[in-house]
Amino acid sequence: MDQNQRRADSARGQILAGVVILLAILLIIVPAIVKWVQTDMKMSVKNRQSTTAFNLAEAAVDRGVWKLASTTSTWVAAAAGTAIAGYNFDTTYTDVPGGSYRIQFSAVSGGWVQIWGEGRDALSRETRSIKAVYKNTSAPGALMTGGTLTEAGSAIVHWGPMLAQNNINITGNGLNHHYPRKLSKQVVLPYDTNGLTPPNTDNLEWWSGFAVPSLPVLDFTTLRSSAAATNTVNCNGNWNATNNQIHCDSNLSSCVNCVVNFEGNTVSVTNSHHNLVYTYTDDASVSDNRSNSNYVWYWDNNVNILNPQIMGTIIVRGNLSTNGSDWYGSDGYINNNVNVAVPVNAWLEYQKIKVNANANAKNQFPADNGANHSLLANYVIGACGSTCEGSASGNDLGFYGFIYVGQDVNFQGDADIVGAVWVVGNWSAAGNNLIFYEDNLLLPMLNVVLVRQSWQEVSPGTQAWN
Repeated sequence: MDQNQRRADSARGQILAGVVILLAILLIIVPAIVKWVQTDMKMSVKNRQSTTAFNLAEAAVDRGVWKLASTTSTWVAAAAGTAIAGYNFDTTYTDVPGGSYRIQFSAVSGGWVQIWGEGRDALSRETRSIKAVYKNTSAPGALMTGGTLTEAGSAIVHWGPMLAQNNINITGNGLNHHYPRKLSKQVVLPYDTNGLTPPNTDNLEWWSGFAVPSLPVLDFTTLRSSAAATNTVNCNGNWNATNNQIHCDSNLSSCVNCVVNFEGNTVSVTNSHHNLVYTYTDDASVSDNRSNSNYVWYWDNNVNILNPQIMGTIIVRGNLSTNGSDWYGSDGYINNNVNVAVPVNAWLEYQKIKVNANANAKNQFPADNGANHSLLANYVIGACGSTCEGSASGNDLGFYGFIYVGQDVNFQGDADIVGAVWVVGNWSAAGNNLIFYEDNLLLPMLNVVLVRQSWQEVSPGTQAWN
């Protein structure tokens, strides 16, 4: 055999050895690949089925929200713990492709309702479960507008969010506060520099493109009737010494653009409303003996309130403006007795200042008790002064209760508020206006406005499916 033949045989031998080695490797790898593919396919199917079940559970909660908000009577029944047909795990719904779901309502203390939604995949019977807790609230925020919300000067909101269907504009000293939460269906300015293009939030202080709820629908007929019963419809003019009241008249033609001045005479009053207790005597101001009662004050058109001091429910179907000073304590005669309940979720409004400062420090905001979620149960207005209130309240109030304005608001004077404000149009405040949110206001409403307290996935229940 010549040398060339030997080389050829050697090359063929090397190729054969290589082929044998390759086949051996393939015999090892191919089954592993097949096993991996089979496992991956099983996991993909399982994940798809689990995702389907989860989506069905979310659909169950969404249907529960829709049902609760459908009528005021449905909400009242659910909040009272009354079983509602179709929403007590007694019905299995199949209107969503891929499986079925069921829903259960249960009452929670404090006027909340829990929606328990469970979804089940049609093929694997995989079940996922979600619980969410909601409340029907007359005022889901401290300040709500259907238009643009502009905060300037010393206008400050505490304990509840500001919500607007249009832009929120923060200017002046408001840029230094970093509270409360600012929730806009459009854009929060100047923080959001890219409009509605994501990102739309800093997840601490402001949210653009937020699903701001629609304003609740009030029962104006009932409210006006209440005001008529106390002669507080379309009040106009100055305090009258004859009857210690400001002139009021239900005749529309007598008060299209009302001007009301609550400064007047010597009055000594002790009164209470919810958790507010105050005593004052003043020799240069005050006013209408009805302004210290929890009445409904109702204006069919526009009103300019001078030196406000009103307790109760204030309904203005037109524009509202204020001038002058607020008189519940502007001369110091309340003596630090304005003690109000603090909403349990008030801490949510101050997350940014807790991040930027010592998280465990006290008195960074009214009722701040130190740790991130720790709050005082009650707070005396003015107790920590401008250091934590952002601007001095002076222990005085212009309004205590709920304010509804059917058009625009322009606050030029001092008018501190305990309660909540809805404005169908635009809000502009440039004076010393502090709002301390009260979250337990009850008003005659024609619709249901749900606010979610919590949402979490839980283990499925043990009750058999129908």
